[in-house]
Amino acid sequence: MLKDALLEIRIENIPARFVISAEEQLKKYAAELLAEANLPCAGIEAYGTYKRLVLHLTGVPAKTEEKLQKSYGPAARLLKDEKGDFTPQAAGFARSRGTTPDKLGVETVPNKGEVLVFETKIPGRPSVKALAEIFPQVIAKLQFPKNMVWEKTRFRFARPIRSLLALYGDKSVVFSIAGIKSGRLTVGLSAKGSRQLKISSADKYFKTLEHANVIVKDAERLEMLRGEIAALSKRMKLVVEADPELLSENLYLIEYPVCVMAGYSQDFLKLPHELVHLVMKKQLKFFTVANAKGVLQPYFVGIRDGVSKGQRNVEEGFKNVLEARFNDAFFFYNRDLAVPLADFKGKLAAITFQAKLGTMADKTARVEKLAAWLCGSCGASVNKEDVTAAAAHVYTDLTTNLVKEFTELQGIMGYYYARNAGMSENASRAVGEFYWPMSAKSLLPSSKEGGLVSLAGKLDTLASDFALGQIPSGSEDPHGLRRAALGAVRIILENGFRLNLRAAVSAAFDQLPPEASGRAAEPLLDFIWQRAEVVFAEAGYRFDEVKTVREFFMSGGDLLDCQGRVKDINALRGNPDFAGIAMAFKRAKNILRQAKAPLSGSPDEGSFQKDEERALYGAIKAMSGRLKAHIDNRDYAGGLSELLSIKGSLDNFFEKVMVMDEDPKVRDNRLNLIKSLVNLFEGVADLSQLQ
Repeated sequence: MLKDALLEIRIENIPARFVISAEEQLKKYAAELLAEANLPCAGIEAYGTYKRLVLHLTGVPAKTEEKLQKSYGPAARLLKDEKGDFTPQAAGFARSRGTTPDKLGVETVPNKGEVLVFETKIPGRPSVKALAEIFPQVIAKLQFPKNMVWEKTRFRFARPIRSLLALYGDKSVVFSIAGIKSGRLTVGLSAKGSRQLKISSADKYFKTLEHANVIVKDAERLEMLRGEIAALSKRMKLVVEADPELLSENLYLIEYPVCVMAGYSQDFLKLPHELVHLVMKKQLKFFTVANAKGVLQPYFVGIRDGVSKGQRNVEEGFKNVLEARFNDAFFFYNRDLAVPLADFKGKLAAITFQAKLGTMADKTARVEKLAAWLCGSCGASVNKEDVTAAAAHVYTDLTTNLVKEFTELQGIMGYYYARNAGMSENASRAVGEFYWPMSAKSLLPSSKEGGLVSLAGKLDTLASDFALGQIPSGSEDPHGLRRAALGAVRIILENGFRLNLRAAVSAAFDQLPPEASGRAAEPLLDFIWQRAEVVFAEAGYRFDEVKTVREFFMSGGDLLDCQGRVKDINALRGNPDFAGIAMAFKRAKNILRQAKAPLSGSPDEGSFQKDEERALYGAIKAMSGRLKAHIDNRDYAGGLSELLSIKGSLDNFFEKVMVMDEDPKVRDNRLNLIKSLVNLFEGVADLSQLQ
């Protein structure tokens, strides 16, 4: 008969960030150890709160399965000697396995050939005994970022273990670890006095705890928490902003979620709203409240662990803590507003950016110069005064009192201090959005000016790290260079900047101090191109289409131009003639590659031997001027259409003309004809990359 098995590790309060990892480890190690013990089960689940970690096994049979164990011995040829008697080697191997040589078999083993083998059947044993070995091993395997030692055996765990509950069906699974003997006792909700509970069987554990106001299963607790918040929102006729990250964190701070709503002074809404959110979320784990338009309201929602007497006292306690935090924030904020922005900027000289790259003041100066260079090189109309003003203060808020206290507001507070200093809204917004985008899909700076300033910062950071040889490899990217490069690509493409990135990268390297003298322009351009490939792929372009324009980027660095080429190749690929012309181009390139002859690409028209040569050359001359006009106007669809128009002449040429003629003059002239055609094609894209 199949039964449930359950292990509960009751501990002192464990940090929320430890719980999810512990749950995954419980499932992983349980699965491994069950397999080793030959004990099957229908399901393995793990749950956690700040006070207990629970492993739940379903469909566990009464006994482990019978196991066939094989022992391998010497080579099979040593079973018997020339007289037909068992050899000493065979007899010794059999004796070591508690058997006789006549019971040995032969089996072919990889890399060893035929060897002697003895098969032993290990009978099943009661599951309750197997679990008594498995459960303590699972506990001992759990790893945490930090551990404690609290008892004489010096067992290490995230927090002291206070009790162990272990059951198979209605039977206790008996073992000891960390000086604690397992049993069938646990406790209910702390707010209710941690009443002791006796669990009669594994399948009654969850209901027994629920009746004692402990919701053990994470999903059920989360559903209850969301329901509480939704009900409160409806009752208040406001929106409790249920931030997913904050929901998850609160989930592991309680065992029975109860919402506590309270108000606070309207004056605190004079603080920057990002600061209000941060104080509530990061410091207090409270939820903000807004109206239907998303405007913050002077209320908050805290989550307490269960209902008990003194609910009003809890509300007052939450409110007092919140207002104390807000008063601290007000103090730092008002103190910062009273200081001229230039004074804060002056303090950047005391902050080291990197030993070979100088201070944050030096980095600011580089961003200012690079932003000014980008203004004149991006091919877009921008307000240079706003760019200059913003670039001068993108790092200034690092020295402010508030950002020192709340480092997560770096950049965000720059906006408010810039506005307070009289900077234009657009320039201030560029300061506040300097670090955008914060992730692959997040928002870009909202203006072209903000985009240029952000781009200047990213290019300086990329050039700095590459100059020092700090290039990401594998999954390691401590400075977020992949994110910076991806952000740079998105800013350029989505703002329509016609920028020569090769020149921009060179300008960034030129500004670095002599101590950081390593120039790595090619690797950096390739690094940026790899991020561009990701953006193009997400836009729906095929990988081989993107490869056709890589060399244009590496030589000119114009991402917008590359995007236009890829877009037109993708659109024209459905033309029935397109695949044929691409194949013909690939054939032409292969012929030139195999010829290995120095070619001018200028054939002698008078040396043509066949009409097909003359026809192809005439088509090339007729088309080349029109093609150049299309390319000059960045009309790559038109250019590709021109190339398609030559398909008939090209097909006839390859069908009727032997390029590699025995006469060197004829051969080289035909190769130059092909070279002239390839040169035209490569002005649009390297179609040989298409597959």
